[in-house]
Amino acid sequence: MTAASTAATVLRRLGVTAAALVLAVVLWAVFLEVAGISPLIGKRPWDVFAFFVTDDTAAENRRLIADGLAVTVRDAGIGYLVGLVFAFLLAVLFSMSPALERIVMPTAMVLRSIPLIVLTPLISLIFGIGLGGVTAIVIIVVFLPALANILYGLRSVPAEQHDLVTAYGGNAFTLLRTVSIPTAVPSLLASARVSIPSAVTGAMIGEWLSTGEGLGGIISRASGSFSYDQMWAAAVTVAGVTVLAYAVVSVVDTLVTDRLGETR
Repeated sequence: MTAASTAATVLRRLGVTAAALVLAVVLWAVFLEVAGISPLIGKRPWDVFAFFVTDDTAAENRRLIADGLAVTVRDAGIGYLVGLVFAFLLAVLFSMSPALERIVMPTAMVLRSIPLIVLTPLISLIFGIGLGGVTAIVIIVVFLPALANILYGLRSVPAEQHDLVTAYGGNAFTLLRTVSIPTAVPSLLASARVSIPSAVTGAMIGEWLSTGEGLGGIISRASGSFSYDQMWAAAVTVAGVTVLAYAVVSVVDTLVTDRLGETR
């Protein structure tokens, strides 16, 4: 890709993201008005704007949400990265040893099928109420879908490439290094993209049900104290940051995939 086409790709992605955010804000306001939901409960976009900008306590409000966001980003980010790395490593092992996959995969499926609201207390007992527990929840949420996607990518090697490596005396590790992993890069990037909302959701659930920290804790406390402006502000913040992170990874996905297409 040329510099111009790269810039065009980035701008196009950012433009789509900005348009989606504007549309979401419009639909949010229209839905609450049409549904007749009381402004005391269903805060409108202008109420959230006032919470952050024009209220007498706006500076304090921004600081509260920023502190909570920092914790949630930390919780989600660590679990997200560890979950993806773990999924990639295990996918590599499974691609080389189907017997190992048959042993481990059913256990992973059972673990993932248990609702997080049930798992959270048990995880808190094992890993403690804090970063370790929330990170474990995020890893569980991210790991299995990423594993399945990456494993599919590793096994999508074209037959002619497999035969070519074998014909030149390549072993399983050579095939993995030269063909399987490059072939799986789009699947890895797709997993990185779609895992972002799951990671944030997992972190919020862990904070809500366990630690009481981060934006999940803020939403939980605000709901209990009827501070709906604070609750909506936290929800809007986490949604906006999630969309932004998704857009950034989508740009990276597009650029890397196009680059791989050029070099093949």
